[in-house]
Amino acid sequence: MLPKGRPEDKSRWKPPRGVVFLAGLAGMGLLAASAGAQGFNTLNGRNHPELDWQVAETAHFEIMAPAHLAGIQAEAAAIAEAAYDALSKNLGVTFETRLRLYLTDEDEIANGFAAPVGNGYTDIWVHTNEVADAWTGPEKWLRKVIAHELTHLFHYRAVRSNLGPLAFLFGDPLPRFWTEGLAQYETETWDAFRGDRWLRTAVLDDALSFNDGRSAWNGRLLYAVGNAQMRYFAKRYGDSTLAQLLHHRKKVLFGLGETHDFHAAMKAVTGRTYRAFYDEWRRHVNVYYNTLAGYMETPDSLGTAPLPLPGAYLSDVQYSPDTTRIAVLSLVSAVRPVRRLYVVDRASNRVKGVAEGDLHAPVAWRPDGRQLAFARRVRGRHGSLLYDLYLVDADGGDLRRLTHSRRATAPSFSPDGLRLAFVGVEGGTANLFVLDLATGAETRLTHFTGDVQLAVVRWHGDRIAFARFDAAGRRDVVVLDLASGALHVLTDGTADDRGPVWRPDGTQLAYTSLRDRVPNVFVYDMATGRHRRVTYLATGATVHDWLPPDAIHPEGRLVVVAGVSKQRDRAYWFDARRRAVNHPPPVRTPYAAWTTHRPPHRVPPAPAPDTTLIRRRYPYRAFANLTHVASFAFPYFNGAGDWGVSGFTAWVEPLGKHAFFLLGNLSVADPGGESFFTGSYLNNTLRPALSLSLYRFPGAARYYGDAVLAERLSGGDLTAIWPFDTDRPYLASSLGLRLRVADIKPLNPEDFERTIDDLPQPEAGRQADARLTFTLRRQRPYRLNVVHPLDGLGLRLRLTGAARVPGTDQAFLRGEVAAYGLVPLPGPHRLFLYGRMQAQTGRSLAQDVIGFSRRDFIQVAVPGPALFSLGDAERVRGYRRYAIGNRVAFASVEYRMPLVPDLQTRLLGVVSLGATALALFTDAGLVWSGGDLGGAVERLGMGVEVKNAVQIGGIFEVMHAVGIAQPATDLFAREGYDLYYRIRAAVPF
Repeated sequence: MLPKGRPEDKSRWKPPRGVVFLAGLAGMGLLAASAGAQGFNTLNGRNHPELDWQVAETAHFEIMAPAHLAGIQAEAAAIAEAAYDALSKNLGVTFETRLRLYLTDEDEIANGFAAPVGNGYTDIWVHTNEVADAWTGPEKWLRKVIAHELTHLFHYRAVRSNLGPLAFLFGDPLPRFWTEGLAQYETETWDAFRGDRWLRTAVLDDALSFNDGRSAWNGRLLYAVGNAQMRYFAKRYGDSTLAQLLHHRKKVLFGLGETHDFHAAMKAVTGRTYRAFYDEWRRHVNVYYNTLAGYMETPDSLGTAPLPLPGAYLSDVQYSPDTTRIAVLSLVSAVRPVRRLYVVDRASNRVKGVAEGDLHAPVAWRPDGRQLAFARRVRGRHGSLLYDLYLVDADGGDLRRLTHSRRATAPSFSPDGLRLAFVGVEGGTANLFVLDLATGAETRLTHFTGDVQLAVVRWHGDRIAFARFDAAGRRDVVVLDLASGALHVLTDGTADDRGPVWRPDGTQLAYTSLRDRVPNVFVYDMATGRHRRVTYLATGATVHDWLPPDAIHPEGRLVVVAGVSKQRDRAYWFDARRRAVNHPPPVRTPYAAWTTHRPPHRVPPAPAPDTTLIRRRYPYRAFANLTHVASFAFPYFNGAGDWGVSGFTAWVEPLGKHAFFLLGNLSVADPGGESFFTGSYLNNTLRPALSLSLYRFPGAARYYGDAVLAERLSGGDLTAIWPFDTDRPYLASSLGLRLRVADIKPLNPEDFERTIDDLPQPEAGRQADARLTFTLRRQRPYRLNVVHPLDGLGLRLRLTGAARVPGTDQAFLRGEVAAYGLVPLPGPHRLFLYGRMQAQTGRSLAQDVIGFSRRDFIQVAVPGPALFSLGDAERVRGYRRYAIGNRVAFASVEYRMPLVPDLQTRLLGVVSLGATALALFTDAGLVWSGGDLGGAVERLGMGVEVKNAVQIGGIFEVMHAVGIAQPATDLFAREGYDLYYRIRAAVPF
């Protein structure tokens, strides 16, 4: 039933001929968004035309790397060929053509990914110093990551279907936990970070789910669960059964297709469902870890209450030299994954955030307690993501960047506070350097060569302690004597010891060891050379500071961070004299055997570089590496007499330099009138990203009058996007330019023979236009950003101009400025402010009006850079009539409050309803022409809206809302209200 007092809403869309093409357009947009980001720019968001890529070819691989990484191909070749030999035997998989490996050090990112595109390829970042503290085990990074990513390619090949990507419609061939578990089982050992520490904590916490949203560790837990299940499966059923599982197929589409489905394969090869297997595995690991825990300590055994520090996950805790303040580097929460550096005043309990972003532990106090030094990953030379050093006052003022593109971490002040020791990385080798804070001059302290990484630097007197991961794979704690330059190795390098912390008088050194497969604390006596165990916690403890002695604690107190659950860490301090006894738990071998089980053929831990494996070298040719992603063709009939064939094809180049997409339909009924196509070419070989599109297709539809206007566009456009680099966290800005020439024709003009609100009749015409857009956005990560962001600001400046072309009289200039911001209120409540102004001079196509619409436009952000929008005109909620002019001013104020964090409702197994929020709002606007502000149409609407986040197919999330509004003049009237439904993003751009 329609609200009284409003004109009847006859909004409809009579499908134009060939409308099946529009349905495929959204799918192509998703494909283009994902396939267009297949290179290293997936994570770094930048092009690197300065790199000169070269190829080294082996028997089974093409290894691509920039010319400045000469020499790494021989290392990669030995690892890749050894991995190929082991994996092909274990999994029964071979490849007809060479696999492609892409290696780069353009960013400090300890990661890699494999793409099941074409024959498969993998992109890997190398020469990263993070492996010194973020990873464990003796394998060097190149060995670990190449073997891991190659396993993914073998896995993809093992489960490949003759249906290509359509196989995902008929099963689940690649559950992510199983995929990651296989890669770890085949190429790695079971250790603390891969992933005993995360799994045991989840088991003891009775929270094994990695999809519950309760923990910032859930990503690591996914890997740990997959790793443990894979090892248990191989031990329980045998490695030959694992290979059978991967090669199992089920018939689909009346036997025309064969697909691999993980759950069907599990049932077929083991006779048990995955659920039954999971329950057995869960009981098994519960016995194992609870038995271990029964012979180890809990945080309660430390005898002190946890320290009241901000943040749920603590990366570093450092007391100021006078112990009156505490520097805390922590992650706010799993829901709010913002990493911040806080300073806590112990006397007043005042907490001050002094820095945030991608901060890297440890932090360091200046000896006078006035400033803190830390490392943050920021944009460096050529837009690369690199670590640099910063200095900030303890009250948060005078934030200063000390280095630029230095790849620097782990700062530590000299005793006089005038210099700063740090780890600097050059060409994949880490060394210790000293930075003079007055002059900026650097002095090198160590002279390591080769594949060496360092972490956690601590300067005391004339000695510097640090953790080292050397070229031979040993992880040890080392002390450098500054006077003599001598290195003193304190640990044997077999137990993975790290994180040294000096006793204030320099006579002892505490450190963290991973020998228990979780971190625990030990102390080394510099005089006697003896080691003492301090903690034996089941879920681990990491030492961060050693406080000066006092009357009760003559040797001072140790400050540690312990994992108490998967939802948070806790910091404790306790007497440094504490001792813990190691009681080896009597775990029966059958319960522990899965932790040491290995595949029958293993990748060597350290294959020696071998140049003889390289058969030839040559420059990289991007176009020659274009790779087919997917192609589909299918018949269509749209019910309006038009029928034919629709299809699309997509091709990408693994570095992301080039990509091609083509979508079209060939009409049999009317080839000249109803055949459409759109083709796009993406180019990332220059600083800006370029795209060239040619098309004859139904363009973006929009609400117009009481129907939906669809237009056929014939022409082309060239778009350039140039991102700007900044070292401010969570801030992104870019400049975009679009040049377009198009012939525009309404597809359904019969729907507009009579328009409402004096809208002009849509017209056909040709247009040559240019659009320049500057966009700036800042928003911190938050799980509920889709429906209730806690902060954010944005600015968009847009200028569009069209020149007169032969056969038309359109020529106009349109300017726009839009901005939004969120104002904090008590608790999670927020005030959202949004404003937009538009002005136009000249004549555009009749239907390209500016003003207020009678319908809300639809705006959906989909994965990647794509944005689907149905219209662009604002609406003052409470009104259902158009207002047209050439000047528009619009403002909206919303008081937003969260209602339910997750409705936990699933519809049809595909749509999930999540977070819900409530908004009280006021919209206001003016529409006028030229200088006639006195004749402006004025509108002021008020109402309430319930917003909800809906997830579709587990792929992307959008916000939809139901609201009720009225004009302010009718606010208390019982009739004339506006009940509406809208799909809009929580922030406008």
